[in-house]
Amino acid sequence: MTQESHDTAARGRLRQMSVYFNGYKPVALWKTSTSFRSTSLKYRTQSDHPEQGPAEEFLVASRFRRSAPEAETSIQSYFTDATVEMLSLAGAEPADPGAEVPLPAGTPLDMALGEALAQRRSRRLFTGDPVEAADLACLLRAAQGITAEADVGLQAGGTATLAFRTTPSGGGLYPVDLFLGTLNVTGQARGVYRYNPVRDVLCREGDGDLLESVTGAFGVPEELLSLSQAGAVLLFAARPWRSMRKYGSRGLRFVFHEIGAMTENIHLAAAALGLGTVDCASYFDAEMDRALGLDGVYRTVLHTLVLGVPAE
Repeated sequence: MTQESHDTAARGRLRQMSVYFNGYKPVALWKTSTSFRSTSLKYRTQSDHPEQGPAEEFLVASRFRRSAPEAETSIQSYFTDATVEMLSLAGAEPADPGAEVPLPAGTPLDMALGEALAQRRSRRLFTGDPVEAADLACLLRAAQGITAEADVGLQAGGTATLAFRTTPSGGGLYPVDLFLGTLNVTGQARGVYRYNPVRDVLCREGDGDLLESVTGAFGVPEELLSLSQAGAVLLFAARPWRSMRKYGSRGLRFVFHEIGAMTENIHLAAAALGLGTVDCASYFDAEMDRALGLDGVYRTVLHTLVLGVPAE
């Protein structure tokens, strides 16, 4: 048998194994008698021991149904003067002026969208070279920057000014706060900051000690993701009830949508700047929330992204 025919036969066997693995579910009657059950085992034995976990319960609970007067009333309540005024204040929470750090003008994004889409790749290894502050400013604005404003008339008279951002948000509620840890950014002290899109500034949350707590909450091996060589980590912290108050459980879906839109804008902008980015879900939620002073339920980190100068 030639090497080529040997390789062809090997690939054929792998395909057969793949079809078997995905096409058959073995009966495992012992499943309920053990406390250690991998997610793969749970999936493969669903037909034998059906169970509905938190993920399935969320999908069912967040369905939108016909004749849902409670949901309809909740949504309608957001078309009053009070709620329009509330929406106009989204992201305008006061901050200690002494903690504000101005951002430089961002690097222009000159790459065509089609090329950025083709160039985007997940980069997990970084050189350790610093990320330029102008590039970081560009990425923050790509995620949450305010791009337009409009005056909306109030029923009682007068107007309220609504701000529109680079990413869509269900009902314009903007329940996601963007934190960042600056590991190696030109002209930026190491620490943890929160981006304020209304004032277009960084708000200092803590110094290097807090940054160590944040990076220490990641659980991915260095050889798989060279976090120590990255330029910054971005942390997407949500306030789910800001959306759920209007949309019920379905509002949590909109929170995930918003984070997805924010991250994709960052990925595409990073591709245009020649930077590397990768989504990272390998962090310990309780430790990350504790580091940022979040309660983990009403305000919690739902996603992270690592960026730097790519080594590959």
